[in-house]
Amino acid sequence: MLIDLASRQRVDALERRVVIIVEDDPRLLQAMSDSVAGMNLDVFPAKHYDAAIRHLEGRRTHLVCVDIGLPDRSGYELCEYMRSRSVFGRVPILATGEYGTSHDLAQAEYAGANGFLLKPFAIRKFTLCIQSMLDGRRGRTSPMRDLALAHRFPADFAASAPREAAMPVSAA
Repeated sequence: MLIDLASRQRVDALERRVVIIVEDDPRLLQAMSDSVAGMNLDVFPAKHYDAAIRHLEGRRTHLVCVDIGLPDRSGYELCEYMRSRSVFGRVPILATGEYGTSHDLAQAEYAGANGFLLKPFAIRKFTLCIQSMLDGRRGRTSPMRDLALAHRFPADFAASAPREAAMPVSAA
């Protein structure tokens, strides 16, 4: 059965995954958005909590990356909002923040984040996190933790499966 190019493009458009990036630093938001767009994903940038909610309510979302230190409401609150609604219950959340204490990691996990990336981070590390979280092929294992060990990334690359505590990983 032959499928014409226009039909294939329509199918590809339907299959594209959507990533929402919530970051108040315009330069970092642009760099993160460009890198995710380069992964052939649809990107919806948001500079604050309310814009993120509008994006979430308006489309099927496959992953959310949220800065914990937003100016209006915290990224923790966005995580809690998402986890309180069944439609977003299985959407992976990557939290980013300038502080990576065990308290910050525990609070992010408690709020519903699946992973935590400490700022500043390399864009390559960010894209690896995004790809790992979107893959989802590994079931309940910790894909970002496995990736961190494989690439010898520092502890801030650690993450976990849904609703499991994010734990720092040593660069063994």
